[in-house]
Amino acid sequence: MKAVSTRLKKSLIRPVLAALILSMLLFLPAQAHLAWGASRSERHELYFYALDVGEGDSSLFIFPNGQTMLIDAGPEDAGRNVVKYLKSLHVKKIDCLVATHPHSDHIGGMIDVMDKFEIGKVWDSGFVLGSKPQKDFYLEIKRQKIRFGRPKRGYAEKFGDVSVEVLAPAKEIRNSPSDANNNSIVLLIKYGSVSFLMAGDMEIQERGTIWPPPGCTVLKAAHHGSRNGTDKKFLEATSPKIVILSYGKGNRYGHPHKETTDAVAEMGIKRFDTAEGTLRFKTDGTRITYRKDREVIRHEKQK
Repeated sequence: MKAVSTRLKKSLIRPVLAALILSMLLFLPAQAHLAWGASRSERHELYFYALDVGEGDSSLFIFPNGQTMLIDAGPEDAGRNVVKYLKSLHVKKIDCLVATHPHSDHIGGMIDVMDKFEIGKVWDSGFVLGSKPQKDFYLEIKRQKIRFGRPKRGYAEKFGDVSVEVLAPAKEIRNSPSDANNNSIVLLIKYGSVSFLMAGDMEIQERGTIWPPPGCTVLKAAHHGSRNGTDKKFLEATSPKIVILSYGKGNRYGHPHKETTDAVAEMGIKRFDTAEGTLRFKTDGTRITYRKDREVIRHEKQK
């Protein structure tokens, strides 16, 4: 998945992106709202869903105050399923829609999502790939006049009692094996003593800009569990209790790579795969609960 960068494509993207930047209202606080059917006793809990979108990525957070954050929307053919699943959870509004980077397996489903839900604001990596999915995404943001921002390392925002910290991008990376991947938005989401490290498609080159990475309770593995995104060194540094691998069965990239799954097994980390269906986690800020039958058991290295 190499970045495509030509003068023609940049000339099409830049006017749209410039218009979006002029309308940035990123730092205006979004009003909290209860967008789902939780009872009063459940509002102190955070819900996290790692959606099954095939070979792609999409994650939903429903924060204790009812605000929502959708990180990526999978490939184009998954967009309708993402919409359907969010509606089954009674989501009415997406307070923050995050496009970690412009590859189609992450933003292809965005148009369907933006067509069916009110969007509070968009966070974008700011890396211009020049692809049709990215151009369509920017045009739709402009058409709907959605608040737009490109947060960088050091920016943080509160969603009620939940803190969201941007770890990357710290600087624009060029001439790497995949510049789009290495300019991903990487987020650390904390609620109480429980934290989620959402690594996008970050590869080794971007990882160096956030080193040493913070520890976390849950790691959404970088780049679908590829060897250049999530390896033993990264797992040792972040020390997660749970790792989530987002990928599609039989994908042509061989995700997740054996080096990654071996390291997860060797370290005794609980592993969950979206290839077996959407995953659901719930936390009160102290404990985290999930369906134990969804854990992928690998006590020994894969043969």
